[in-house]
Amino acid sequence: MTAQTTKTELSHAEQACAEGESALTRGDTAAAEDHFTKALDLVGTAAPGGAAGGTGGGPDAEGVARVAARAWTGAGRVRLARGETADAEAEFERARALRPAAAGPLHWLGCAAAHRGDLAAAERHFTASLACAVPHGRSLVQRAYVHARAGDPDAALHDLRAAALISPLDDEARWLDAALSGRSAREVALRLRRAALASLADSGPGGGADWKRAGELTAAARGLDQEPWPAAPLYAVALVRGGRRSAAVALLGDAVRHDPADHRVTHALAVCLLNSAQEPGGSSWERCVAAWAAVLHDAGFWEHVLTGAARRYGVAVDPALVPALRAGLREVLERHMPDDAEAGTRVAPGPLLQREADAAQLLAAVGGFPSAGGGGAPLFCGPLRIAELGRSAEFGAFAVALEESFTAARAQPSAYASTAAAPGMYASLTYAFSELGFAQLLLGQDKASDALAALSELRCPGCRARGGPGAAAVCEPACGRFDELNPGYAGVPHKHLRLSLDARGLALEARLHMGRSEMTSARPDFGAAAAYWRRALVHSRELDRYRETQTAIVDMALGAARAAHHDGRLSLAVATLDATRSVIGANERARLEGQLARVLADRGISVANDEEALLDQPAADLRRSVALNPHLLRAQVSLGIVLRGLALARWSSGSLSGARATLREAVAQLTAALAHFPDDPDLEELRVAVIADLDHIMWQPDESEQ
Repeated sequence: MTAQTTKTELSHAEQACAEGESALTRGDTAAAEDHFTKALDLVGTAAPGGAAGGTGGGPDAEGVARVAARAWTGAGRVRLARGETADAEAEFERARALRPAAAGPLHWLGCAAAHRGDLAAAERHFTASLACAVPHGRSLVQRAYVHARAGDPDAALHDLRAAALISPLDDEARWLDAALSGRSAREVALRLRRAALASLADSGPGGGADWKRAGELTAAARGLDQEPWPAAPLYAVALVRGGRRSAAVALLGDAVRHDPADHRVTHALAVCLLNSAQEPGGSSWERCVAAWAAVLHDAGFWEHVLTGAARRYGVAVDPALVPALRAGLREVLERHMPDDAEAGTRVAPGPLLQREADAAQLLAAVGGFPSAGGGGAPLFCGPLRIAELGRSAEFGAFAVALEESFTAARAQPSAYASTAAAPGMYASLTYAFSELGFAQLLLGQDKASDALAALSELRCPGCRARGGPGAAAVCEPACGRFDELNPGYAGVPHKHLRLSLDARGLALEARLHMGRSEMTSARPDFGAAAAYWRRALVHSRELDRYRETQTAIVDMALGAARAAHHDGRLSLAVATLDATRSVIGANERARLEGQLARVLADRGISVANDEEALLDQPAADLRRSVALNPHLLRAQVSLGIVLRGLALARWSSGSLSGARATLREAVAQLTAALAHFPDDPDLEELRVAVIADLDHIMWQPDESEQ
């Protein structure tokens, strides 16, 4: 201390100490340190016992020592809150040297000794504090903690009961009293939880020590009481901020199993898992994906989001924004998903999230899945959440009942209009809640080849290891994981066969899609397209869908050919129809041949009208056109004209025999055409002209014959 300390400075120092203690209560150790440093600057930092007081009306030495000790004690508390126990003890010793008879420095020396595990020293300091003229208010309780840690419950109880006579115990002291008094584990856990909440109520911007203590108390309570807790997300936050993230995940997981429809718990679990370190085997990423998919399509969650936004910004928020908000959240999540190599999951987290979210959306479209066996709030989730809850068999029964209701609705004509989309919805829901969901997703993204690859292996890892490369793609009938991986089929009779047949159906769709893609690409590969469609037809026979598949292939080919024809790409149209005709049976071939006849006629006429073109190719096109459809008058007339022109060209080139043969073909063709179109003037006139040409040429000498 210095002789220059004035009453004003001492008053300011006392105010700085008060503000520092207030900052410590809030948990703001940085602000507290600044205030205590300011107080020490005001009163000076000379060695204890030095001259104090001043002249000219300055404060007495006792007042300066009291404020300085208070400041050193506060500085030590800052160090102790930061875990710097040795430095804290040094500050407390300075305070004790200034005021040896004061209880405060002794009490905090006891706390520091307890922090470093020296229980004997801690007990001595607390006892000394209690022997002071004015004991510290917390020394009895703190000595009770020391006695409890030292294994002396009777002494701890004695101190707690003595403290309770002086002032009411806080929540933390009450749980210790309950534990030492032999109360039930549940009651002790309840008092631990209250103590944790009390420590949270005092936390502030820098309150790491309070969060840590709250986490410790919550973890201790969880160890005593494994039953579901109310306000689980709040306790989970305490655990996370207290450095116990795995305990938070376990707490929230139990809460989700207790009430899976509570979006607040599911959202807290989703956030916690997304920010957690990856667990071995990728299980954390699968749980993370399952939780986020359940949140994305939960109407209660989005209502909560809109209400919170309206309260925050003071304006009503239009519910029409939800789809855009959902899409944005999904994009953010997909960006956070690691590669499959990093995640270690069976399926990469990105596609897994897409499958789960799409399945949740489809489930929401049918009203959700009851959260309890007898009903309960609906769940909007994907198959991973269903399996995690252990409700695959219930979901399978739910899917079967849904199918039966759709079937009954279709059987009622009056109700058909309102349920026309139901069969497709049911099929999509069933596929989505199974291993087929990935192939269905890829097909929807126009990735048919990837979908086909996904369908090649639908077994769990165990069945795959046992089955070898030549085994079927579906799990064995005795497999215990079939229902877990395929909740949509878990109640279906002959579920393994049903899944296998549905997989063939998706493979059929994939091959049809691949054939169409090859045929309509910028550089079509008609051979590959025909190969895909042949394989699709093989699948269709096994599924009793042969005629349906033939019709689909022909429809695709006709559509592609019409588009090419409209664009003037006649050769492309011909090649498209020819390739399709090579794989289609007789019952659907007539539709192709009718269109092919028209395209061939158009191409033949178009080329024949080019004065510089040879007529051999147009003649071949028109011959094929007439052979495919002899009732196409335009093709019949055009073929007669082209054959006559071709004969004249051969005569001009010196091939009299070639001209005669072509004219004879023309006469025969026109005669056959008149059988289909009797008395047609164009055909009659053309036939007369060709016969005249043939008579004239017959009398001409052929130099090649001489």
